[in-house]
Amino acid sequence: MDIGKRDLAAGDIVLGAFRAWFTHFGQIFVISLLFTIPVFIVNATVLTGLPEVPDDIDQLEIGDFLIRSLVGTTVSLALGFLLTAALAYAFLKTFRDETVTPGEAALEVVSRFGAVLVFALIAGVLTAIGLLILILPGLIAIVVFSLGIPAILNERIRGTEAVSRCWNLISGSWGLAIGVVLIGFLINFAVTWLVGGVVSPGAMRNPTFQDFDIARTLVQIAASALVAPLIPGLATALYLQLKGRRDGFPSIGTSPYQPFE
Repeated sequence: MDIGKRDLAAGDIVLGAFRAWFTHFGQIFVISLLFTIPVFIVNATVLTGLPEVPDDIDQLEIGDFLIRSLVGTTVSLALGFLLTAALAYAFLKTFRDETVTPGEAALEVVSRFGAVLVFALIAGVLTAIGLLILILPGLIAIVVFSLGIPAILNERIRGTEAVSRCWNLISGSWGLAIGVVLIGFLINFAVTWLVGGVVSPGAMRNPTFQDFDIARTLVQIAASALVAPLIPGLATALYLQLKGRRDGFPSIGTSPYQPFE
């Protein structure tokens, strides 16, 4: 597999990511499913399962409602970060032509969750500020920070270090990075529309208690787990290419961890 072994164009990186995904489709899908199921459970039981606030609700009930919403949102976001990290780790192994088990991926991302969370908070705030001030800086931040989680997992760096590492990697390679991200978003939109709109209408929506159906919910979970690996796979492939450009090819060694110096 050429990802991380020699300099590639944007289209070749995208094709390489898809080739790795489909070559190891089973194990990547199971890893995706492992984290997608808890996200759906949290969203169904705590978030979308919350009743509407009646006009005559008292302050105590409002407090309970807000606490449940806050806890549910926090847990859902945390599981989302774990899902992204688990898939990035799976692709790091896949690009080395190695197998990875769901248990191994789960243990790895849990051990690095502190760094991932710190990075996600910093990147999220900076991206939000960029989008609020001017749209373009926010879009640039999305491209830059897509490299952070693969860097944390591969180089064993802290979340704060990952922010500067993203800028270090992308410097001088903006055209390649924007090309891969743009192609990735277009494909992600098309795949999401195909799976959610054609295969199963409403498949990308979370289940609710008011509109609960076991069969449709299972399809929703499977559809989400199917689509989820796309962006982490492309981000990891882009990271390895930019690491090769910056530090020298091959950017993939025999060890799963390559500390950044």
